[in-house]
Amino acid sequence: MVDDRSRREGRWALRREYRSTYRDTMLAGETLTEGKPLVVPGMQGADTVNQVSMEVDVAGDLGLAIGDTITWNVQGVLVPTIVTSFRAVNWARFEPNFFAVFTSPALIAAPKQFAFIANVPDEMALARMQRAVVDRYPNVSSIDLSVIKKTIDDIVNKVAVAIRFMALFSLAMAVPVLFSAVAATRRERMREGVLLKILGATRGQIQRIMLAEYLLLGLLGSLTGALLGIAGAWGLVHFVFDSAFTPVALPAIAIAAMMILLTVSIGLITGREVFAQTPMAALREA
Repeated sequence: MVDDRSRREGRWALRREYRSTYRDTMLAGETLTEGKPLVVPGMQGADTVNQVSMEVDVAGDLGLAIGDTITWNVQGVLVPTIVTSFRAVNWARFEPNFFAVFTSPALIAAPKQFAFIANVPDEMALARMQRAVVDRYPNVSSIDLSVIKKTIDDIVNKVAVAIRFMALFSLAMAVPVLFSAVAATRRERMREGVLLKILGATRGQIQRIMLAEYLLLGLLGSLTGALLGIAGAWGLVHFVFDSAFTPVALPAIAIAAMMILLTVSIGLITGREVFAQTPMAALREA
């Protein structure tokens, strides 16, 4: 990982070797942020100088602007270019990504290597493909990236399991807290219910009042928890992982509905004493 201080000072961009390629189109994992697409020299309206498109973060570290000229040393071959665009690259995609993209004629005289990624369905097909490649092209190297992908997937899955466990543990701990909160106001609820019965309220009216009260409490609590959870997840993904955050609505709605149902159920269960106690006994206890 690049040291933050070195990255800020831009020294890392001057010391490193660049993984570069040449083509005249953009890939699905790239987005043009500034400038114009690459145009092959010799085409109508194109300059005779070779063009290069730079990854936007590297261009910022190098202090580049559209129209600047760069002379590249490609294994001893000097390649003069002009910067015509900046690209935002999605480095999370499992495909070859590059800091600098040249137009096709730029690297004709320079040494080059060809690389591609193949998606093979299973290990047997992978072994057959590697054997066929080596038999026909002995100078071609075949690297099994599925091992790296599997290792990354295992790490991500373990982290996901740990996060899910902590989330379920937090939800489980919310149940006794909710019972305690309802029990703390038990005496006030009984007194209110008794007063309503004295004033002539029926059992159904009191039940509807209690249902509305606990439904509102559950809705406010679930909404607050969901908003805080989404805000925390957004901050973690945006500032720590430097990635785009996409909330998943269905699990959040399901958890909110479950907590509302739990709140209403606990409230109605603890409120049964209102109907079991006589007004005189409740007033004496108050």
